[in-house]
Amino acid sequence: MRFGKAWTSRAVFVMVSAGIPLVTGALCATLGTKPAPTPYLYTETARYEPKAWLDGRDRFPNGAALVLVAGEARRALVPDFYASADATVSDDGRRVLFSVKPAAGDHWQIWEVPLNRSAAPRLVAREDADCIRPLYLPDGQIVYTRVGPDSSAILVAGKPVTFAPGRYLTDQVLQDGRILFETGQGNNRREIYTVYPDGTGVESLRCDHGPDRGEARQLASGDYVFRAGNRLARFTSAQAVQTDVSQPEEGGIGPVAEAGAGVWLLSMWSKAGFGLYRWNASDRRLTPLETPARTSAVNPVMVMPRTPPREFPSALVPTRTAGNLLCLNTRISRTPIDGAAVKAVRVYTEGGLLGETAVEPDGSFYIQVPADRPLRIETVDAGGRTVQAEHGWFWMRPSEQRICVGCHTGPERAPENKVPEILLRTIVPVKMLEVHP
Repeated sequence: MRFGKAWTSRAVFVMVSAGIPLVTGALCATLGTKPAPTPYLYTETARYEPKAWLDGRDRFPNGAALVLVAGEARRALVPDFYASADATVSDDGRRVLFSVKPAAGDHWQIWEVPLNRSAAPRLVAREDADCIRPLYLPDGQIVYTRVGPDSSAILVAGKPVTFAPGRYLTDQVLQDGRILFETGQGNNRREIYTVYPDGTGVESLRCDHGPDRGEARQLASGDYVFRAGNRLARFTSAQAVQTDVSQPEEGGIGPVAEAGAGVWLLSMWSKAGFGLYRWNASDRRLTPLETPARTSAVNPVMVMPRTPPREFPSALVPTRTAGNLLCLNTRISRTPIDGAAVKAVRVYTEGGLLGETAVEPDGSFYIQVPADRPLRIETVDAGGRTVQAEHGWFWMRPSEQRICVGCHTGPERAPENKVPEILLRTIVPVKMLEVHP
């Protein structure tokens, strides 16, 4: 998909991609409508399938092109490639990281270009699979998603930070330095998770799992806005559950781009495709920005500096091969369980059971598990019957020391201020490092 190389006014401009004529002049806002005051990027595409990555397909099967809009001027960001998408702007607002298909039959690759065009685009990452959704980390490294036919993984500087089978997709680098991502949950469902750049501390953003959550962004306030089904929803730090958010009656899809307090750029669906709009929550005003006649406008990104996220100092010891997990009380849970019935826990990896250990009277246990392997825990009663079981995987990194409050209690729950009984009895974890035959 190619654009002309020069800036143009927001007037009629014809693009041809893969033999399909696309009239991009229809993307201009309604005559007389005031444009967004801050420059922004968006992705123009003839066909957009936001959840295609869940089964290894391309989200832009007919190509795509990044468009930069500044007031009344607009230009293709990188016109010399077949397709471009997934823009993210550097913290200083001067560079753009993005995904590229150089030619129709190529894999998606990661490239970067200065916004002022002082240098040519440069290749950042290329593999034998699609590389998409790149993000800047505060230490200068790049995180992105590698999508294969059977699974996908999140990579930092080319090395994986996800270690369980499944589908993953990067969303954003958060203010505290964690990576926000979504993962497939089966039946075309997604859920939102976080992980540190060294792969430690993987956990769901909230434990009140919904039918489908993805396309998430953290706002300047620290709240999260994401797509939940066919509407937008919010997580706020004051509450542990999903809440409603002010949005157009027709609903919108993520990810949103925050242009100011209560002001977002978002995409909305119509029979003609996805259009890009400016939403002001204070007066509930919806202003059309890019309303295509034969294409879609999606994935807006504001072009402006932001406060850099915090750097995360990793304490991993690569020469070690295990991690330690301390659970404070496996008898408590967000979802109702018969906590008194829990007598032991079992730990599994791909291939079978790693081990079983009794829990203390206060519900605590302390185990050592292999690093960089998928893990799953279930609680059992005195007869060995399952009380509660994880349905997905998590992982531990080499030398990672991790504490969980309880069984599916959620990251928002604070632990009791006491020493768990397992540590009063021993400070040596139960080793579960090999699969039992």
